[in-house]
Amino acid sequence: MRTAQTSPAAFRACTLVLGAGLTSAAAAVDLAVMSVEITQGGQFGGATTLVAGRPTMVRVKVGVTGQTTSQANVDAVLRMYVGGQQLVGSPYFSRNGPITAPVAPNSANVNDTVNFTVIAPVSTDVDFVVVVDPRNLVTETNEANNTYSLNNKSFVCRKVLDVAYVSVNYTPGGGQPVAATIEPGVGDNFMRGIYAVGELNYHRSPLGPLTWTSSINSSGAALLSSLSTIRTSTIPAAGFSRPEFIYGWLPGNPYSGNGVANGIPGDAAFGNTESSRFQRTFAHEIGHCWGRGHTSNTIAYVGFDVEHHLANPLALAQTHAASKYDVMVAGMLTSQAWVDSGTYSDCLTDSRSQCTAASGDGDGSGGGGATDAHDAHDAQRSLHLSGAYDHAAKSIELFPANLVEIVSPTQDDPRGDLVIQSFDARGGLLTSLRWKSGTTRESCASEPGHSSLHARSPVSVFIPQVVGGEFVARVEMRVLASGRLLASRSVSKRAPEILLLGSRLVSGTGVASHAGTGPFVEIFWNAADADGDPLRTDVHYSRDGGESWSAIQANVDGSAARLSLADIPAAIPGRGIVRLCVTDGLRVTQAEMPAALGEFGPTFEGGVSGSGDWSGFLVNNPPDIHLVSPNSNNSYPQGAAVLLHASGWDLEQQYLGDSAVTWTSSLAGTVGTGRMLLVKTLPVGTQTITLQGTDAEGLSVSKSVVIAVTARTLVTPDINGDWIVNGADLSAVLGNWGGTGLGDLDFDGVVGGPDLTVIISGWTG
Repeated sequence: MRTAQTSPAAFRACTLVLGAGLTSAAAAVDLAVMSVEITQGGQFGGATTLVAGRPTMVRVKVGVTGQTTSQANVDAVLRMYVGGQQLVGSPYFSRNGPITAPVAPNSANVNDTVNFTVIAPVSTDVDFVVVVDPRNLVTETNEANNTYSLNNKSFVCRKVLDVAYVSVNYTPGGGQPVAATIEPGVGDNFMRGIYAVGELNYHRSPLGPLTWTSSINSSGAALLSSLSTIRTSTIPAAGFSRPEFIYGWLPGNPYSGNGVANGIPGDAAFGNTESSRFQRTFAHEIGHCWGRGHTSNTIAYVGFDVEHHLANPLALAQTHAASKYDVMVAGMLTSQAWVDSGTYSDCLTDSRSQCTAASGDGDGSGGGGATDAHDAHDAQRSLHLSGAYDHAAKSIELFPANLVEIVSPTQDDPRGDLVIQSFDARGGLLTSLRWKSGTTRESCASEPGHSSLHARSPVSVFIPQVVGGEFVARVEMRVLASGRLLASRSVSKRAPEILLLGSRLVSGTGVASHAGTGPFVEIFWNAADADGDPLRTDVHYSRDGGESWSAIQANVDGSAARLSLADIPAAIPGRGIVRLCVTDGLRVTQAEMPAALGEFGPTFEGGVSGSGDWSGFLVNNPPDIHLVSPNSNNSYPQGAAVLLHASGWDLEQQYLGDSAVTWTSSLAGTVGTGRMLLVKTLPVGTQTITLQGTDAEGLSVSKSVVIAVTARTLVTPDINGDWIVNGADLSAVLGNWGGTGLGDLDFDGVVGGPDLTVIISGWTG
C-alpha cells in the first residue's frame, strides 16, 4: 500500500512558521523508526508465519541520533490497513508510551520499544504505518523521517484448537488437583503464549474427573490409554466434538518423569501440577503430541508473552531472554523456558492446526466435529490396541482393547521396528503395520546433557475391526527384524456376563467431582467371565434415550463408580439411561438400565423402573467461564487498546461463541461482546472489568478483574507545544494539507478537514 508522505518543501514552510515557537530550535536530536517487530510469541528474525485472529504485539524501535543520551517523551501512533483500507479500530495508541527511548534499544527490555496490541484478519496484504512523535513533543532537526511503513505482511488462517483436560483423582496420593490451577487462563497459559493457533478452546472433559487407583509410576501407559480412549471414543460418542488433544492433570508431581505423551506425535498426555513447572510441562507434552521430540536448544531470539500469561502465578517477565531454553528441552521449570523457531513451526505446520473445509474451523465454531480433520477420509469402526513396551525385556504388556466407533486407523510407519498384525478367525491376515517403539522413551524430567530413559513406553494404535467383511479374531505384535512374538490377544470363547446392575444415592465423601456439589450417585454391578479373563468396565450415561452417550467412568478395574450429578448433562425427562460396557480384551458385553435408583437384572426391557428416578435431580449446568486477560491490577495509558480475552465452554452447548460473551466496565458500562476484543475507549480511573458468559438456557457466570487507566493526552491542537493554539499551529496544518505526520491531529492518516476542526475548537489566539 502506498502512503502519503510529507514533501520536504512543506516541512521547510512549516519550519519557518514554527521556528519562533520551538523551545529548542538548536537541538540536534532526530527520531526515526529503526525497525518494527511483529511478534505473536516469537519473532525469529521477522520470518515467522503470522496467524490471523491471534493477539499480536507490534514493537517499534525508535532511533535517537544527534545525542548520546536517552530521549524522554517519545511516543508513536500505529495505523493498520488491510487490502488498502484502514482497519476498523485503527489508529492504535501505544500500550506503554510515552517512553524514554534509549540510544541503543534492546528487545529484551519491554519499554525500550513503543508497543501496540493488535489483532489482524486473514489477509496477504496487511500494512503497518507508524508515525513517531505525533504530538510533536520532541523538537527534531528532521520531521520528514517520522513516518515508517511495513507493508504486505501476511496473516494466515489457523483453526480453533480443541484441547480437553481431565482432572485425575489420584487415590494413591493427593486426590484431585486444585481446580484453580488447571482451569483456563492458568493451566493453559504457557501453551497460549507459544503455540500459534487461531484460538485455544481448552476446556474440561465432559467425562468429569477420572479416578486412578494404581501408582502412576507403574501405570502411566494405562492412564494414557484411558485418556486416548476418552478422546477418540467416549467424548464423540456423547455427541461432543472430538478434541485434537487430551491432557490429564495429576495432583502435585507424583510421576517421576514430570509428564509423558502417548507418542511423538500423539493425542494424549498427562503431567504434574507442581507450581514451579506445571504450565511448562503441559506445553511440553502437547509439543510431543505435535510431533516435536526433545531438543537442547536455546530460543535464540527474545521471546515475547503478548498477553503476559505467565504473570500468573509465577510473576514472570513479559519478555524472555534469548538464552532461555526451548520448551522441548527436558526437565525445565516454567521460569527457564519459552519457545524456539522449530517448536513454534511444528504447531503451525501440523495438519491438526490447519483451517480446512472438513473441520469447519476458522469460523469460531471450535472443534472439528465427531472426527479429526485428518480422520475424515478413512474414519471407521476400529479397535484401540494399547499397552506398555518394556525396553529392557523387549516385551509388551497388552491392555484390553477398546472399540472406537469412528476413528482413522494408525498409518504404517516406515521407521518402525515392530510389526502389528490382525487376523480373522481362519488365520487370514487382515492388517499389518509397522510401529516405532522408542518415540517417548526419554524422560521429560531429564536435565540437559544428562538424559534418563523410561523403562516402559506407551503403545497406542488403532486397527479396523472389520476388513473385507471379516472380523478381527486375533492380534499379534512382533519384532520386525526377527519375527519374535512380543504379545498377542485372541477373541475368547465366551463373552463376559453382567449379572447385576444398579444405582443408589450416596454421600459425597471421597467422590471425585468437577463441580464439587451433589447429589451423588453410585453405579454398581456384578460381572463375571467364564474364561477367567481380567475385566475392565466403562460406564456410560445417555440424556436422550441413547442418541448420545457420556462417560461416567472409563477403564474401571472393579465393580462400582461414583459421580456427582452436577458433572453430567441434564437428562430429558424419562429418557435417562445408564449403560455398562464390560470387556475381556476383544469381546464386549453391554447392559442398560434407566437412570433410576434400584437393582436390575442383566436385561431391561418392558419399562422396568426403580424406586426413584435420579435423573430428576439433573439440571442444566451453568457454563464454564474464565477470564484469560487482562491480568489483575494491570495499568494502561489512556487510549491504549486493552485486550479482553475470555474462555467459554458449556456442558450442554459446548463451545460458546462471541455472542455468548459480554464485557462491562464499572466506569463505562457495556464495552463490547466477544471472546476476544480490543477496547480503546475505557475512561481514566481504576475500574472493574466484568466478563459474563451466558449459555443457551440463559444460565450465566461472571468473572471480574480490576485494572487502571491512567491519563494521557492523545489529541492536542497545540502542535508546536507553546501552550497557545494560534496561527502557528494553523499554518502547520495548512502547510501539510493532504500529507501525513505533522498536523494529523486525529491520527486518521491524512491532514485534512477534521484536523482543521480540532485547531479551531481549541483556538486561544
